[in-house]
Amino acid sequence: MNILFVINSISYADHISISYLSAVAKKRGHKTFLCILDNDDLEEKIKLIKPEIVAYSVNIIHFKIIVEEHKKVKDKYKFVSIMGGPHVTFSPDTFLESGVDAYCVGEGELPFNDFIEKIENNDSFDDVDNLITKNKKNPVRPLIKDLGDIPFPDRDLVISNSILNDTPKKTFYATRGCPFNCNYCCNNHFHKIYKNKGKLFRRFPVDRLISEIEYVKKKYRMEFIKFGDDLFAMSAGEWMKKFVREYKSKINVPFNCYLRIDMVNDDLLRLLKKAGCFSVHLSVDSTSEHIREDILGRKMKKINIEEKLKKIKSYGINTWVNFMLAVPESSLQDDINAISLAHKSNVTYASFTTTDPMKGTKLYDYCIDKKYVEESYDGDMSNCYGPSVLSCFSEKDKDIRYNIYCLGPIASKLRFPFNKIMIFIIKHIRPNKIFKKIRRIFLDYNYNNKIFILKNKR
Repeated sequence: MNILFVINSISYADHISISYLSAVAKKRGHKTFLCILDNDDLEEKIKLIKPEIVAYSVNIIHFKIIVEEHKKVKDKYKFVSIMGGPHVTFSPDTFLESGVDAYCVGEGELPFNDFIEKIENNDSFDDVDNLITKNKKNPVRPLIKDLGDIPFPDRDLVISNSILNDTPKKTFYATRGCPFNCNYCCNNHFHKIYKNKGKLFRRFPVDRLISEIEYVKKKYRMEFIKFGDDLFAMSAGEWMKKFVREYKSKINVPFNCYLRIDMVNDDLLRLLKKAGCFSVHLSVDSTSEHIREDILGRKMKKINIEEKLKKIKSYGINTWVNFMLAVPESSLQDDINAISLAHKSNVTYASFTTTDPMKGTKLYDYCIDKKYVEESYDGDMSNCYGPSVLSCFSEKDKDIRYNIYCLGPIASKLRFPFNKIMIFIIKHIRPNKIFKKIRRIFLDYNYNNKIFILKNKR
């Protein structure tokens, strides 16, 4: 069979999920193809490929766009359609709206394999675990215990057929899941649907991960690596020690990864630096312990955040630190304090995002209960980069916090008295296009030079 995978768009990180699903399909002897709606015409692709299966991978934001494209072709051509991805897992109630034949909720390799087998045998797929069809909503099966059992991902599917072919940065994943349960995060929802169905946080074997990276390195341009895991490393344990040895000897490419600030210590930092870690992403979320602990549910060890951030920089590792603006019950001063904390901690780039409660999370339910948003609110996180949508803040308050989003990264780098001048501007001048432009220029510079090393030309 021919199987066509469809995604909306692609930037610097590929859709690793469809690489794994493509590997599942190829292992069964089928051919796989890719359609990126930003660049390709779905109908033309279907005419050319004549797929028996069209598989849509949908993130939270692009559901409506993909549904619109699907409905243009579903009655013109004969194929079986299935949709997976974050949107499906968090909003299974939208199945009828989608117009596809099946939804795949949660981890997809095993259900996709069973789905394909049913199509091969011309059987009904109504009883496949994880799938929602017009006739049945099935439970999710247990999580894959040993990630080494999953077929080697088909990285060529996306990299060869997109701009990633000649971009300097490539993305890899060493883990799946997250052991923590923050109120605003999608893992919050995964903990619910996979309760008593296996360990959520799992690691790929080091040898398997290194082999994947070696494959991509030999075939494609790769001057920098981003490990996109929610949490790359928790400690300087045996897995990490083996990774450092293998990565340094066989890969030796600078990389970026995500850490949890309260788990950072000298042993871990020494290993990361030895391996070639250039920068790390961390989340502080709020300078207020009450907001972090009680509203956002980010249960951290009692640490001195400033000292931890300085320690990371002392190892020559750059820091990207995110703060969430306009969290329910937070004060304006909490968000202004984030600028000061980033400055005192010598943060390389202080990132600010506007709190936008995602549907399916505890924070979303909290905002609905408090009537900070309407019950019909999409909760697709499309407002993370704009003024707050929450009703608990005045319009003036929203304007100032949005100015922090735009100008906070620069303000955190300025010394006295220029930092005070910038805070005055943030508080007293309305948001405007100039502020947005300044943010974009400053972000691009730091993104390309301080957090990643991205040279657009060879």
